[in-house]
Amino acid sequence: MKNSIIRTKKVLIFFLFLFQYLFICAQELPEQYREKFSESFPIRKEQHLEVKAYIDQLTREKIDESMSSFNPDFISIADYENSLYPYRQKLGSFFGYPPPKAIKGKVSRFEKAGEDKYCTIYRVWIEVIEGVHAYGIYMVPKNIEGKAPLIIAMHGGGGNPEAICDLDTRVNYHSFGHEAVKKGYLVWAPGLTMLSGYAKDSIISGLDRDLFDKQLKLLGSSIIGLEIHKIIESTRVLISEHPEIDIKNIGMTGLSWGGFFTMYTTALCPFIKAAAPSAYFRDSEADLIKTTNVTEGTQSIYQFKGFGHFQAIGMICPRPCMVQIGENDGLFDMNGARIEAKRASLFYEKLGIKDRFEFNTHTLGHEFEIESIFRFFDQHLR
Repeated sequence: MKNSIIRTKKVLIFFLFLFQYLFICAQELPEQYREKFSESFPIRKEQHLEVKAYIDQLTREKIDESMSSFNPDFISIADYENSLYPYRQKLGSFFGYPPPKAIKGKVSRFEKAGEDKYCTIYRVWIEVIEGVHAYGIYMVPKNIEGKAPLIIAMHGGGGNPEAICDLDTRVNYHSFGHEAVKKGYLVWAPGLTMLSGYAKDSIISGLDRDLFDKQLKLLGSSIIGLEIHKIIESTRVLISEHPEIDIKNIGMTGLSWGGFFTMYTTALCPFIKAAAPSAYFRDSEADLIKTTNVTEGTQSIYQFKGFGHFQAIGMICPRPCMVQIGENDGLFDMNGARIEAKRASLFYEKLGIKDRFEFNTHTLGHEFEIESIFRFFDQHLR
């Protein structure tokens, strides 16, 4: 009796499933399956979150690698200086310096522009690639006897050598070139390939700095690599042809974009003995994070190669360096600059020469504070 009941239950279950299957099969399938796009949004969101987490992990690893990739020898100053060579090669290679077809420079034109009671002013064109000239202004004080120290003075973005030399007024330079010759310094002010809005330069179609940079990068260089070559080679030519220059006492300073060139040119060029970059300094790590989260920023990408601002200062070390920035500079964050300056100072501290590095702040904005710059050069170039 019990076995009969069990068999009956099994038969009933079988027919129940069979009925359900036949019922489903009997239903007519739709012509086309459809659903709202919004129903699959969670999948797309999940896909984005996975990629973001992946990028965040790679970014953090790349930042850590970049921040620690510059590790010269700290045994002694001599060992440290010798160990910089491969890093300079790597930095030069990244900028595409020297650019293709670079040549030993030669003066093409050397013309007197004018003079005043303090100096004689010359315009100079020096060929550094066939058909390509470094142009700049050379100021010679009238009160020097024998040799004098030379300051390479770099103008900022949208500027020109005439501005930093004070041939016409541009307030944020505070008459730097004119004040320098009054103090007995020779001044060499190379020009960068850029137009000056405040000079009312006409825009010339097809002649664009950013376009040149993109084209040069496809050709193995960059506008920065070309201009670093112009600065270094033109200075070499002046040194070789002008006996009034004290080759043991050559300094470099620059404002804003000129501060950038001061850092990286001095890092690459050992004959520059002291550097005072002004109004261009920021936290490399924060800059990297911002770049990966926002857009492809020109300078930020450079940091990924292991040459942030503090690392450029590390390649200037053991030579004296003063980084200057204004507390009211609207372009660069003071807190970030302080963090970067602390990183930079460690190179000097580890070699026992912390007095050769100075982080100089002033109450002004995006501009030179020239008294401190001259104090620095008076200390290290006299």
